[in-house]
Amino acid sequence: MDQFLSRLIESNRELLVDSVPHDKENLGDTEIQDDTDIRLRLTTLALAQNALRRLSLCRSEKEVPLQLVVIGPTQVGKSTLTNLLLQQDLAESNAEAGFTVHCQGFHVVDEIKDRYAGEDNWASEYFGELLHSPQRQLDRQILGEYSLQETKSDPVSANDYPALFLDTVIWDTPDFDSIRSFDYRTPLVKAISLADLIVFVVSMEKYADKTVWTMLELLASLRLPVVMVMNKTPVQFRDELTASLEKKFTAALPQHELPPIRFIGEFPNRNITDADPGEIRELQQITNTQLQRASPEEVHKNTLGFLKEHWSSWTTSLAAEHRLQREYSLLVEKTAAETTQRYKKEYIDSDRHREVIQLALSELLVLLEVPGMAKPLSKIRSVVTWPVRTLIASSKEPASVTKDDRNEERRLLDELGKHAIARLIASVAKKERGPDGPWWQTMRQQITAAESGVRSDYDHSLDNYQTLLQVEIDDAAQSLYQNLQQQPATLNGLRAARVTADAAAVVLAVKSGGLGAVDLVLAPAMLSLTTLLTEGALGKYMERVQKKLTGYQEREVRSIINRKIARPLHKLDGNRTGDNVISEEELQSMTEKLESGDV
Repeated sequence: MDQFLSRLIESNRELLVDSVPHDKENLGDTEIQDDTDIRLRLTTLALAQNALRRLSLCRSEKEVPLQLVVIGPTQVGKSTLTNLLLQQDLAESNAEAGFTVHCQGFHVVDEIKDRYAGEDNWASEYFGELLHSPQRQLDRQILGEYSLQETKSDPVSANDYPALFLDTVIWDTPDFDSIRSFDYRTPLVKAISLADLIVFVVSMEKYADKTVWTMLELLASLRLPVVMVMNKTPVQFRDELTASLEKKFTAALPQHELPPIRFIGEFPNRNITDADPGEIRELQQITNTQLQRASPEEVHKNTLGFLKEHWSSWTTSLAAEHRLQREYSLLVEKTAAETTQRYKKEYIDSDRHREVIQLALSELLVLLEVPGMAKPLSKIRSVVTWPVRTLIASSKEPASVTKDDRNEERRLLDELGKHAIARLIASVAKKERGPDGPWWQTMRQQITAAESGVRSDYDHSLDNYQTLLQVEIDDAAQSLYQNLQQQPATLNGLRAARVTADAAAVVLAVKSGGLGAVDLVLAPAMLSLTTLLTEGALGKYMERVQKKLTGYQEREVRSIINRKIARPLHKLDGNRTGDNVISEEELQSMTEKLESGDV
């Protein structure tokens, strides 16, 4: 499941890159919404993936401290609140918006043991690819970093502020709503997914922002416990703000219980010693009460619920692409079937198919050793595999006319190949006017780009096919000759027949470039020879030879159309290309695993 989510994340990142317009001034509302949807989908996917890693960590034998994560939008005082909880100035606070760009963890211990000096610890396992750096060495230009350090419990006044967070990591995090926040979302989401408790910090100015409620909905769907803190809030506004928060929460999350809400007043210069001791004690106590370690079973249940809740939003577009891909595949199959049917109708089932048996007979004439004709016929063998110009050259006859040297079948197959791709492009172009127009437009562009290569491979296969067909024709001629040898009277009669000599002259004329291949089939002398053979003792055998040749042609041409036109066009994919393409079978398999609870 983890790898599957990684591929979904990479696929959506590609979509996000593609969604960025070149002309931002002309960015429309639809594009803005699409961009927002992709970013939200990426966030939920990252939350899910890291929830799975937290589950793996929970099931491991590593000793993992409790995790308290402070999050919130821009300029609500997260770093200051982190220091209030710790009662130490450890998180660096600043009035500058977006000042904190790294997740910074402070593990409260009663004795410093330098647990995070090496890589054999729970944090290295969980944060994986992120770079761990000492807090003072964090580089604002390198956003894939985090810091985690031990801090000994050292409250300002042991009597007033007892240490309540022993063996707890308190995380200060970047804003989740700033323009730059998406750049450092990876470590932020990792910290959120790791939390045993979220301290959600807002202010009077920020609590109603859409991003705040979007994040609260995500936390609720992951079943993470939350304590809400309204920071920098004067006493006279608190009752009104509480009522407003309750109303908004009920409207946004009617199935969830309102989390505890605490207020912190303003104090000068962010000096924690100036904060109201009662408010801080109350915040510490409620936070400590809510901070409970979740069991592996509970983490599994919550993670599974989150996956199921968001599965549709992650996979709906993927399922739609699979549907479109199936629809496209049906168009390709229909095109291939129509092309094969046209070949059968216009060649195999028409008089044109007689061409091949006449070519076999032309080879038979060589074997019959017709007086005066055998030598030149054997010298220029094949009208199928050699161009007429080559044959003319080999016959030592000057070429007087340049003409189309393709036989009937080859001319038809060339035409069918062109028309097949043109019909497919036209069918796809019609789809562009529908609701899935952009997908079909991409598909048409891919077909157009691939057309030259497909046509080239198709032509090359036709060349090979006709070379192999000549072998079949030669075999047919040999088979006819061997059958005639068993009938000496018929053989000698043919050798003596004037019609045979006339037919040989026609073949020689064709092979010398004087006639087209179709004339070989239609010439009266060749028709007379065919009639002589078919009406004689060789008739039934001639039928079988003819059927065998046309059967071979039909099978081979169908195979070429499927292999060289349909198959490469099938492989075109309107989805993403490369390692991130997720097949319909993979999606179905992952969906079944999710339904079974196997995450």
